[in-house]
Amino acid sequence: MGGGAFLKRLIRKLTYWLYRPMFDQQSEYNRQLLAAVEDISKTQECIAENIRNLNQDRLALLSAFNADEARQAAERLREISSLTGVMAENLRNLNRDVDILKGVKCYLPKNGRPRVVQLVSCLNFGDAVGNEVIAFKKFLKENGYVTEIFTEAISPRLPADTAINYRRMPVLDPEDIVIYHFASECSLFDTVKQLKCKVVLRYHNVTPPKFFEGFDENAVIACSNGLSQVSELREYIDYCLPVSEFNKKDLTEMGYTCPMTVLPILIRFSDYEQQPDEQVVQKYSDGRSNILFVGRMAPNKKVEDVISAFAVYKDRYDPAARLFLVGSYNEGDGYYRKLVKHIEDLGVKDVIFPGHISFAAILAYYSIAHAFLCMSEHEGFCVPLVEAMYFHVPIVAYNSSAVPSTLGGTGVLLDEKEYDKAAKAIWEITKNDKAEEIVKGQDKRLKDFSQKNITGQLRKFIADIEKNDNCKNK
Repeated sequence: MGGGAFLKRLIRKLTYWLYRPMFDQQSEYNRQLLAAVEDISKTQECIAENIRNLNQDRLALLSAFNADEARQAAERLREISSLTGVMAENLRNLNRDVDILKGVKCYLPKNGRPRVVQLVSCLNFGDAVGNEVIAFKKFLKENGYVTEIFTEAISPRLPADTAINYRRMPVLDPEDIVIYHFASECSLFDTVKQLKCKVVLRYHNVTPPKFFEGFDENAVIACSNGLSQVSELREYIDYCLPVSEFNKKDLTEMGYTCPMTVLPILIRFSDYEQQPDEQVVQKYSDGRSNILFVGRMAPNKKVEDVISAFAVYKDRYDPAARLFLVGSYNEGDGYYRKLVKHIEDLGVKDVIFPGHISFAAILAYYSIAHAFLCMSEHEGFCVPLVEAMYFHVPIVAYNSSAVPSTLGGTGVLLDEKEYDKAAKAIWEITKNDKAEEIVKGQDKRLKDFSQKNITGQLRKFIADIEKNDNCKNK
């Protein structure tokens, strides 16, 4: 054997022994990954077999003849339908997990235009951000863009094909566009910093942590981290698309210098055209005044001030009035307990928390309301104000954050937190015939938020980006 061949063989052996631990680790990882995929595949087969068996049971039960058998069959069919639905959903989830484990990337074809994808940490059902993300996807598809939503978590109440796990997002080209929705601390933060395409920050705002102090320490930490992330992202963002002038001001104060375009939240008003819950409408359409607030029971919303103003209104002007506080809450939450105690301390009656209700019920509360009262001290946009406009409910609101820009000179804006002035404003609306004049102004403002208007602005925004080569991460 020549000296050169011997030296090569020696180098190969040394390299093997040097890197053997790494090879062994990778082999073990590959083995575990393969085992995980095989386990999931077996589970998939089992679920599929169970679904086939349940469907066979369904057919057998449909052949029942007498009344007793028919009743038993109907009950069993309900059980089968429920089990089949659960198993089918589990099967879809397992299929998705297999793709993630295998590292299968989503295929997004090129069609001569930039691909436009959206990133959001969590796609929730029924909230303002989730609704807009889905509306954006529909708009982009209708306008010929190859598009998709990528997220870390999707609500089980949404169809499984609404979004894809962000780990399956393909490598994007420099001319492609990512619209990154940011509303709280985000686990996709590092992913965004690594993108090599045009990145748009859709800023919905982050609640200042001070509001949660003394109520929710986890929220304090999450909001603090979220604000830090937004500030750090300025070096990686090419364009900003804040939902309000208030949000634009926040970004400017954080040091953002990239092009900014204010675009109000895209609201699908077609969702509000469905029939309101008839039971709610009938129950509370009895001639009494109904005052409404809609929003999460969160400290920044200052729901205690809504209650205080209502207490003055009820005491001085309208003893029969009711207040509906429509929004999510947790009975064990410190802020909710504070609200309950505040009601007890004031001795005010007829304050109603409807709790977890259907969308049709929410529409019903808007339809029976005589006035909408908002005393919030921090809003990035405040969609319920626009919803109140849609249902022709006159608005009384405290002048803070994005509230005045959303109202656009309509409604009754309170410059100070004076409960007697808020109560008087509600009285003038509900009893002194000022409602018609206020609603007329709100109707005019509502046109600014029409889907045609907002999508027209979005279309121009994306078209301008297509023509611009501005991209920090190329």
